[in-house]
Amino acid sequence: MRYYETLYIVNPNLEDKALSNTMGEIGSELEKTKSKLINHHVWGKKRLAYPIQKQKYGSYILLQFEGGEQNKMVDFDTWMKLNNAVLRHMTVFLDEKPEIYVEERKHEPLKEDGKAEGAQDASLSVESDILSPVSEDSEVEVSVGKIDEGESTEGPIEQEESSEKNAEEDAKGTLEENKINEEKEGK
Repeated sequence: MRYYETLYIVNPNLEDKALSNTMGEIGSELEKTKSKLINHHVWGKKRLAYPIQKQKYGSYILLQFEGGEQNKMVDFDTWMKLNNAVLRHMTVFLDEKPEIYVEERKHEPLKEDGKAEGAQDASLSVESDILSPVSEDSEVEVSVGKIDEGESTEGPIEQEESSEKNAEEDAKGTLEENKINEEKEGK
């Protein structure tokens, strides 16, 4: 059997319903060639190398199929060229049968209460908690940690400034040591 892959680009502004209608129309046109559809999925929206019909972006769709009647394949190619929804298309011959595409879905791990980590309770409003002002009579809990003797109380900016000062002092000390050594060698 012969296996083919067609990559075609459609207008990126098509809504999901219009995009699925276009994909269905192209799939039904391919079935007229007595080809067997293997994969047909949206690859994603990507920036085009150059503008095509005043579009800078395009939705790429990958179509993999088992070849049917060869004379009807030419008609399918001509139909793709004349289809206004398709900006560009390219069909290539595949050496081996493509694997069936399975869309990967990310599963969120469940917490102990049975809800996903990112899920929010409908009764809680995160925005209202963050944006609500603190009144004078509300209690605010402040935690203060103990600082070990080895830890620095300086922030990142102060630490950076102090490390620069230490580097300058080290350089001055090295220069002074070199002068003293030269004076000793000269005597």
